[in-house]
Amino acid sequence: MRNLMAAQEISLEALGLLQALLHHDYCEAQFRANHVARHALEHEHLPVADAAERIEGLLEQGCPNSMELRIALRFLAASVDSMQMVALHRAGRIL
Repeated sequence: MRNLMAAQEISLEALGLLQALLHHDYCEAQFRANHVARHALEHEHLPVADAAERIEGLLEQGCPNSMELRIALRFLAASVDSMQMVALHRAGRIL
């Protein structure tokens, strides 16, 4: 159950990252990407952490290359989906 709660929290944090990007607030997006990466590492969701770190790196220079950012965002979305599916599967076994 703990993994499921962590997965949901990380998913919400990733949505905050997307919202910051939608508003072109790159400083806030970089902060949120760092937060997603740290939280994902804490719970050993390494693909999510890698994707968030990649986005954070792209945002370090300000306005990122849109193609690279799109690729990184797709990887983040796929990683978050996978993380949630694994957490739900594990929670189903426990319940």
